[in-house]
Amino acid sequence: GQENVAPIFEGNKGKKGGDRTPIMLCANHVSWMDIPFVAVAIGWRNYKIIAKQELLKVPILSKSLRTSKHVILDRTNRRSQMETFKRGVGYLKAGVNLVTFPEGTRSRDGKMGSFKMGAFKMAQREGAPIVPLSIRYAHKVQPIEYVWPVRRSRSIPASIHIGKPIYSEGKSDDEVMKEVWDAIALGLPESQKPAPGTPVAVK
Repeated sequence: GQENVAPIFEGNKGKKGGDRTPIMLCANHVSWMDIPFVAVAIGWRNYKIIAKQELLKVPILSKSLRTSKHVILDRTNRRSQMETFKRGVGYLKAGVNLVTFPEGTRSRDGKMGSFKMGAFKMAQREGAPIVPLSIRYAHKVQPIEYVWPVRRSRSIPASIHIGKPIYSEGKSDDEVMKEVWDAIALGLPESQKPAPGTPVAVK
């Protein structure tokens, strides 16, 4: 799916700061391997990840998140949530891409769950296109109960599907979120698609 984002990245070549068109990459969340998998999929781009505070307990990954000044969110703290929104919007305004996991936590069974609204409000605020990422089988490489990977990614069909950008102009937050939710689900294998009756949004 690299062809789906290539025009935006190519269009940003030679541009600086706020002159660039930032994108928000939204992915389902099944494993701590999601972040390195996304990094490999999108390459050496100018981006920041919105990551939950618990990831600071993960060896190696925690140092990377701190050193690279990614956005760390404490989900239990309202002030942290507001600061995360402010920093996220600031990065988009400066032409920096954002990577978000709108479920807010890892799926315990691999199936995609409901989304939270924060990421979509950021994208709406700056008019940033949202690129859906469908992460397939990362939870088989590193199950949720393990700190380290237990299988080589090459031994199972772990992959990321990059969808076409979704634009928010003229749409409500709810409409944008539903469109992204559907696009990510479409790129997942049957075993990871949302269970019947799963609501799109959760507070």
